[in-house]
Amino acid sequence: MPDTIYLDNPASTPLDPKVAEAMRSAVSGNPHATHALGIQASYQIESAKQQILPLSGKGRLIFTSGATEANSLAILGMALRELRLKGQRRKIISCTTEHASVLELKPILARLGFELRLVPVSSDGQVNLDRLEEELGRDVLMLSIMAVNNETGVVQDWQEIDRLAGRTIVHTDAAQALGKLPKLPKRPDLVTLSSHKVHGPQGIGALLLRRGSKPDALLRGGGQQAGLRSGTLPTALCVGFGTCCEVAQTSLADDLARIADLSEHLIREVHDLWPGAKRVGESCVDGIVCMQLPGADARHLLNSMPGVAASTGSACDARTDRVSHVLRAMRVRDGRSCIRLGISRMTTRQEIDGFLNLLDRARRNLLA
Repeated sequence: MPDTIYLDNPASTPLDPKVAEAMRSAVSGNPHATHALGIQASYQIESAKQQILPLSGKGRLIFTSGATEANSLAILGMALRELRLKGQRRKIISCTTEHASVLELKPILARLGFELRLVPVSSDGQVNLDRLEEELGRDVLMLSIMAVNNETGVVQDWQEIDRLAGRTIVHTDAAQALGKLPKLPKRPDLVTLSSHKVHGPQGIGALLLRRGSKPDALLRGGGQQAGLRSGTLPTALCVGFGTCCEVAQTSLADDLARIADLSEHLIREVHDLWPGAKRVGESCVDGIVCMQLPGADARHLLNSMPGVAASTGSACDARTDRVSHVLRAMRVRDGRSCIRLGISRMTTRQEIDGFLNLLDRARRNLLA
């Protein structure tokens, strides 16, 4: 919508016109067929993988329907593999601020005989490393820690996590890190990726497998993708995913610098116009800004600014009245006063200033 100030990029980024154009050139044949169109479509998918890897790091890509499926494939897939191999490790360690697609696996894992144990975080959003060290042991199958939090932008201390993990299998949900960090963490054996967080199409993601990690398949059928994820691959979506990563990689340094400047401007101006405002979290990535605005009901505040697309937290919780589990885990007082603002390489200074003007007007109306 041309009149909308779009600041909900952590939920989904606008589709890059270059990506849309590339998708229109995708072959319509089944990429798993052996005729000419199928072979051409298969070639386009393999080319897309080569476009993704420079941004994500080396490994074997398994395309999925998105980050949620990739998280399930990583965690449930490794649990099923442990059962098949008659292994005895039954604990999976994660943390209290993980995405719902990880936390909601707990009852399923329990039915399989596994325990998902959640390590608490400090008030700044960092995983409690002492508690993490206590949890890690020989009975631990894997560790799953998000690279960049989707609500606060908190970046975990991967140097310390790596040290503590040792030889434990490590998975990271890097959906919010791809294209936001200069490089993804190198240590994780399994890495979740998402297209629509980096100006690609919705409905396509991937699990990057490193160092020989190979979860058991969750989807079975025709044996596509070496049997790790059956189902006909959507050629156009794969092409779009590849193109958005190639575009992001080409201008990554400049884009990150520009996003940093816009983030600093936004935070500084919000501090100036809203008494007591503060950013939630420490060591946060540029581009995901969670601001606490004392005295405000964030939901009502955003409703009073219909021209602004932003949220109070994860899109998964957007239609509920509950305070985000991330803010509760960080022990944020009055979590209902927090709004999440997302900046991408498509965000303009004019959008930021337009939002600030509307926020100032909403503040004055609140005090009236």
